[in-house]
Amino acid sequence: MANATYANARAKSLEKYLLGNERLNRMIESSSAEEALKVLSEVNFGEGVVIGSPLDFELLLDAETNKLYKFIKETGANDALASYLLIKNDFHNAQCYIRAKYLKIDIDDMLTLDGTIKKEVLKEKIMVDEYKSFPKPLQSALSRADFCFVSNKATGRTVDGIFKKELYTELYNLSKREKTLNEIYKVQADCTNVATALRTRNYALSCEEFVDGGTLSKDFLKALCEQPLEVLKETCRYNDKSEMLLSAIDGAIKNQPLSDFENRADSYAVALLQKDKYSTEGLHPFLLYVFYKLAEIINVRIVMVGKINGLSKADIKRRLRKGYEG
Repeated sequence: MANATYANARAKSLEKYLLGNERLNRMIESSSAEEALKVLSEVNFGEGVVIGSPLDFELLLDAETNKLYKFIKETGANDALASYLLIKNDFHNAQCYIRAKYLKIDIDDMLTLDGTIKKEVLKEKIMVDEYKSFPKPLQSALSRADFCFVSNKATGRTVDGIFKKELYTELYNLSKREKTLNEIYKVQADCTNVATALRTRNYALSCEEFVDGGTLSKDFLKALCEQPLEVLKETCRYNDKSEMLLSAIDGAIKNQPLSDFENRADSYAVALLQKDKYSTEGLHPFLLYVFYKLAEIINVRIVMVGKINGLSKADIKRRLRKGYEG
């Protein structure tokens, strides 16, 4: 692990290798998926991985993501920071393995890249109920999921809720160690709680799934559960988080999946970091680069999927996540 000064300096030096808005726009404007891929080669996107077809573009994304994860692990100023940024993958993969253990299903296509724990280690220990080496919230999630399955109370929603609740417990604890990281966590917790309230429209159930450490009170979430959606729009219009809240409410009015809104939580984190983008305090430059790169990887996927499926340029642009400026 490096110190904060070194981590920030390395992150700033890597910003010039980001794809950038100009190249991303050229991908969107390109005539085909093949032409879009050529733009990626200008910045060696994919770490030299060669693919024979645009349909294999995920191999490039995996290479870029692994490179970013390696950078986080080697350059992050402390273990808590690396864990915060990567542990979501551990919870996702652990949930896949617990389902495989009881449902006897093939989960290979459901797994994501390694987080802080290698997938083979997760699989080996989960299959024999050895959880003691895992972080306590992950231990709790696995034990609670075990109980649900053996008592025939497991549903997709129940198991997903268990892992999400315990994940946010761990993220909250990790975020307390760094000011900027804690601000990012608050944004992510608020997005999760808003989505839960609007998805369930049931205050008692929302309280059960409520994650701690955000800025929105349970009284406010009660309103999100119980007020008519059109009334909520007016109620939230002058809230200091109006952009985030109105986006979620508009999605609910249009019957769009609230998962779409939750997936945009990182966009609100980027917006938060950009408010003081020239700050050198703490790990601000390091975190800004990491979230820029995460948004870049997601946006490349959105563009490539759009090109392969013949979406219009306008439709592709509407789906993009908030990323770097300029």
